[in-house]
Amino acid sequence: MNKLIYCISISVCLYFSSVLYAQDNLNQTLSKLSSDAASAYVAPVVSGFGANLNSGWVHRIVPAKMFSIDIELTFVGMGTFFGSNNQSFATNGQFRFNRDQAMTMTSNIGNPDARNAIVDQIINQDFQVGIQGPTIVGSKSQDLSINFPGKTFTYNSQSYTVPSQNVDVAGATGLLDNLSILPLAAPQLSIGTFYGTALELRFLPSIQINKDLGSFSYFGIGFQHNPAVWLDTPLPLDVSVGFYTQTMKVGTIFKSTATSVGIYAGKTFGYSLLGVSPYAGFTFESSTITVNYNHMVDTQAGPENINVSFDLKGENSVRFTVGASFKLAIINLNVDYSLAKYNTVSAGLGFSF
Repeated sequence: MNKLIYCISISVCLYFSSVLYAQDNLNQTLSKLSSDAASAYVAPVVSGFGANLNSGWVHRIVPAKMFSIDIELTFVGMGTFFGSNNQSFATNGQFRFNRDQAMTMTSNIGNPDARNAIVDQIINQDFQVGIQGPTIVGSKSQDLSINFPGKTFTYNSQSYTVPSQNVDVAGATGLLDNLSILPLAAPQLSIGTFYGTALELRFLPSIQINKDLGSFSYFGIGFQHNPAVWLDTPLPLDVSVGFYTQTMKVGTIFKSTATSVGIYAGKTFGYSLLGVSPYAGFTFESSTITVNYNHMVDTQAGPENINVSFDLKGENSVRFTVGASFKLAIINLNVDYSLAKYNTVSAGLGFSF
């Protein structure tokens, strides 16, 4: 069993390693971006990771029993869908140009001394600009572009105007190249039942992706409770409430946390060893990603790294889930679909003991 969990961990990490390095190193891409540009660039995966983490927890209702041995190990796969609106962005914010960009911007200045002096002025300040281009899930053939509004600078009491223009950020492209679905997978262990409650855990051991990106790890914990355990009369439907919280880390760049609380209902048709259980759920959820990287800036003294760290919240806040679980002896199969700001699909293969 440990080998199987380890194989799942390796598969997930290899996936992230391949997509994040499909064209360029994520660290290198973010190092070219200010926090305003970086936050818009990574926004889709913030919601994508959060939606995945909050998916697939409940696929059957915990029994309304005071005490029973009810253990299930499930291998859950989740996927969040992206649309064309997630593949590009346009925003306004602060941006600092590097020396190469400043040299391109000042190509209209013929005096070399004035040009070099104005380049030094440009690289030592932030500008309010328009920022547009691909997000991390956008096209790898398109560079992020900065719309410089133009500005007049002074050198030796003489004014020089740098005109408005678009400046490309070379290499800042959509690393995931029009990705349509962001997948995630994890083993999930459910242990019950105690006063109608089951404890549920997800865990992936820390696995080194590579020396640049660091390690990938994931841990989640929650519970599901069936309030019918306190009632004398059975309910027409199996009903439960659940609460779940998770943390996922991708090296030092991403740390994602997610929380969900919801109510679930289902009904089993068939027998103890052969049956089908349609289910539905309505949940409130939240997610946050902390992004941390070094932003490389040019100064008169040479290149300098500035640490950038910011938090972004996922857009999903409520979701409605419908699905079905199929039981054959000790084997459980399930699939469901969730409607939210970012829609998700999840499926699981479980073994009951």
